[in-house]
Amino acid sequence: MKNDTPRIPKFKPYLFHPVLYKTVTRTSIVAVLMLLWERYVSDGTFTIWEAPGFLCGVVLLIWAWIDYMRLDGLTIHHLLEEFKGQSKQKKFHSTRSIIDYADEKIVSFEELEPEERTYCSMLSNLVLGLPLILIALCVSFL
Repeated sequence: MKNDTPRIPKFKPYLFHPVLYKTVTRTSIVAVLMLLWERYVSDGTFTIWEAPGFLCGVVLLIWAWIDYMRLDGLTIHHLLEEFKGQSKQKKFHSTRSIIDYADEKIVSFEELEPEERTYCSMLSNLVLGLPLILIALCVSFL
């Protein structure tokens, strides 16, 4: 009997920083989008949490679902295939910072395996999308 559920990697301690960084980045982007909605699109019917918060939460949860499906092997063919072979060369600086002497190894997002990147992206979307949906639903019912 074949198990058809996606293989989700276990959360490892070194994945905390990439998830945190992606969540902070996405939080700032969502905040800017919500403020732009309030400034230019809103007609005053809904608060900033009802319409733009709910919409951003739904988009993040859809994005998390797509990441979940990617862990199962779903791919979008012919999308950005010309950039697939090109990778950015990292610059190595000759100066040393204090982080070079820390005991714990900091793993950047680019150093992760593709499956771990997708997993971090999914967790980041869930961490931000679920509270946005919950806040929007609570505000709209109160």
